[in-house]
Amino acid sequence: MARKKKPGQDDPASPTRIFEASLGAVGAVRKGSEITQAQAEARRRAGLDVVVCGPDLAVNRRLAGAIEGAANGAVKRCPPHANSGPDALPHFQPDPRPPEGHTFYETPNRKAR
Repeated sequence: MARKKKPGQDDPASPTRIFEASLGAVGAVRKGSEITQAQAEARRRAGLDVVVCGPDLAVNRRLAGAIEGAANGAVKRCPPHANSGPDALPHFQPDPRPPEGHTFYETPNRKAR
């Protein structure tokens, strides 16, 4: 007998996708329109946020790092910042700054909204 999927559970076969992002309350990352990797890199060069979403943490992390690296060169991987709130996501950012902004990525337990 096949297991029923819980509501809101990701489909393991679903592809990793990239979205425009903005910060919401208590550190939540809000998804905007779906974009390409090239568009994500352009947004990051401009100091805007993006988020990588999908069921595979390793894939999400690698793609987020690749986007940030292509956009800004040297990068720093950061865990969710405790002072950002309980819904914060891990991310990559330029090292050193500027530009501002982040390339966030989902984990099995932390999702963009």
